[in-house]
Order: sequence, then structure tokens, then C-alpha cells
Amino acid sequence: MHFETILFLKAVGLGAILILCYDLLIALRRVISHHFAAVALEDLVFWLTAALMIFSRVYCTNQGILRSFLFLGMLLGAILCRSTISPLFIRGAAVVLGIPVVFVKFSTKRLLFLVRRCKIYLYKFAIFADQKKKARVLRMKRSKQVGKFKKRKGQQNNE
Repeated sequence: MHFETILFLKAVGLGAILILCYDLLIALRRVISHHFAAVALEDLVFWLTAALMIFSRVYCTNQGILRSFLFLGMLLGAILCRSTISPLFIRGAAVVLGIPVVFVKFSTKRLLFLVRRCKIYLYKFAIFADQKKKARVLRMKRSKQVGKFKKRKGQQNNE
């Protein structure tokens, strides 16, 4: 009877751990928005991992014999954890996971500001260079026109 009690308590702990792992996944989804396909894939991977974890625990602790009290213990642990610790854990995990996200957003915003600023300077430089080029072309045209005008004036004076 002592062995079965310890197995039951381990099953309760395993149920609580599985719910906390899923709560960590929920907190990550709150911090970073996911596409519905990514959410479905995350859930699939989680439940496959949970199934493998449950199978390995049952196989190692009870020689692979399935007993209903193990599943009841996991269910009880999940329900207790969901009703007591889970809301606080989700909020805390969202805050902790949100810190790197805020840092990345802040850094990205700063880097993009520098890139945009550089583009503005390049644009201003290009406009300034274009204006210089236009002014040079206009001076050349004017000098050609002045030269032609002087030629005509010189020819009219010679006549």
C-alpha cells in the first residue's frame, strides 16, 4: 500500500508539472502573438511530449502496468494546479518572458531609427549632389549661350 501511495503522489506531481509546462506555453503566446497554425503545431508537440513523458513515467515506476489511480492522480494534480498556482504562474511567466521581448523591440526600434536617419542623410546628399549637377549643367548652357551671343555680337559689329 505504501508503494501505491508514493506512485499516486508522483502522478499528482506529474499532472501539476504538465499543467505548468502548458501554462508556460500560454504565457509565451501572450507575449508573442502566434499564427493559428503555429499554435496548433505547438499544441501537437506539447501533447506528444506529454504522452511520451507519461508513458515513460508509468513504464519506469510501475513496470508498464496501467492503473487507474495513476491517471486519477495526474488529473487531480492538474486540477489542483490549474485552480491554485496557474493564474499567478501565467502572469509571472508572461512578465519574465516579456523582458527580452521588450528589449528586442526597443533595440530594433533604435536600429531602424539609425537606418532611417542614414537614408534621410543619403537622400539629402543625393538631392544636394543633383542640385549641384543641375547648377553645373545650367552654367555650361549659359556659358555656351553667352559664347554664341558674343559670337553673334562680334559678327554684327564686324559687318
